[in-house]
Amino acid sequence: MRRAGILLPIFSLPGTMGIGDLGTSAYKWVDKLAETKASLWQILPLNPVGYGNSPYQTYSSFAGDEIYISIEDLYKELNLEIDIEPIINKSVDYESVRANKNKYLKAAYKHFIKDEDYQAFINKAFWLDNYVEFITLKKQNKMQSWLEWKDTTPDKAAMDYERFVQYVFAKQWFKLKKYSNDKNIQIVGDLPIYLGHDSAEVYFSPQLFHLNKDGSPKLVAGVPPDYFSDEGQLWGNPLYDWVKVAGENYKLWIERLSYNNEMFDVIRLDHFRAFDTFWVIDAKEDSAKYGSWHLGPSYSFFNKMFEAIPDLNLVVEDLGDLRPEVLELRDAFNFMGMRIIQYSLKDHEIEENKTIDSNLIAYTGTHDNPPIQEVVDNMPLKRKLQLMFKLPKFSPNLSQTINYYTLSLNTDWAFLPIQDLLGYSSEARINAPGTIGSPNWEWKLEDFNDVDKVMPIFKRMVKRSNRT
Repeated sequence: MRRAGILLPIFSLPGTMGIGDLGTSAYKWVDKLAETKASLWQILPLNPVGYGNSPYQTYSSFAGDEIYISIEDLYKELNLEIDIEPIINKSVDYESVRANKNKYLKAAYKHFIKDEDYQAFINKAFWLDNYVEFITLKKQNKMQSWLEWKDTTPDKAAMDYERFVQYVFAKQWFKLKKYSNDKNIQIVGDLPIYLGHDSAEVYFSPQLFHLNKDGSPKLVAGVPPDYFSDEGQLWGNPLYDWVKVAGENYKLWIERLSYNNEMFDVIRLDHFRAFDTFWVIDAKEDSAKYGSWHLGPSYSFFNKMFEAIPDLNLVVEDLGDLRPEVLELRDAFNFMGMRIIQYSLKDHEIEENKTIDSNLIAYTGTHDNPPIQEVVDNMPLKRKLQLMFKLPKFSPNLSQTINYYTLSLNTDWAFLPIQDLLGYSSEARINAPGTIGSPNWEWKLEDFNDVDKVMPIFKRMVKRSNRT
């Protein structure tokens, strides 16, 4: 089926307290997207962010980050009065947002009464006890890595508060998901392959990872030099000991995928190539250049996943410099892979794209790429004119023409990052791979004013490209 969607992280919604959240702006966004007749909304991971505020370095693979909780909706449900002066900003200040929201959450907790719905959540959330113990201890130890903890006795009252926070997050999330589904919008979530070292899963299951005796990482993840970085990318996540993971019948992964399969309508599985071959870096190295390829769990892994989770709905991020076996693994399970169109704009590639495989997802770019307007801004005038001549006619605006071209391709699915539809340039980039910290993961919409101007254009693109 030819489907269209928008890539827009929750944190990039306008929100009211300095970050996009699960409140009013999320519902308004779903309404706007539904009006275009597109049927897909892709987001980034929602787990509690750690190092560098990266959604790929989180404290848990299951918990939700409380910064996404709508304080207004929570107070309304608890019949509490609240008067918040909306914060209108273009960039998320995670530290101030977290401090501000925590103040309101703790005040609300004093009025919270546990009921049957809360108890049902507690009974179902198999991961909850480990997470609340981990995050409570982390807070008691001034947010230091678990390697540095001196206090290892969690405060029971503080753990109860963390359960409340996770209950509120889950309730708000599944309400939004149902609203989206009722509007014929499916949500595509994002599951990182690797876990952060400073996470509940690594803390409670160190035997599943390549760690030293003191718990520090021994072997870490990354990728060798590529088009993003001459040094490669040193992510620093501890690598799985796949022999031991398999020895436990892939329990951790079955739990991760089954839970995320419930959280989202479709899971985008990040860094798929590592299931075939993954880059191994000694933790002592300070560059990803110095590593080697090792064989991943491959077919046995996915056979086990589908045996345990028959309705598992995956698409895979198969980008990068790949050996043929990666694509063979992808195709053996009929996974949709991905094509980045800003890399496919040379004359011969435009011709090749006419015969592109349908079982793919086309993107102008992902959260790791510059916005398409930035790409256009850096083109020589001659090349811009050539592209306007080569690409399907849609608009005198080249970036919008490239957006339409992406949707016009033969791929089953096609996504535009919201920045590309808006025509924003370098100021709206979400992440620059190989770099850590600000301004990565901080860009957000101030309001929906510009969005309202471009959604009719997107609606025309969707209809003209015969997508839904």
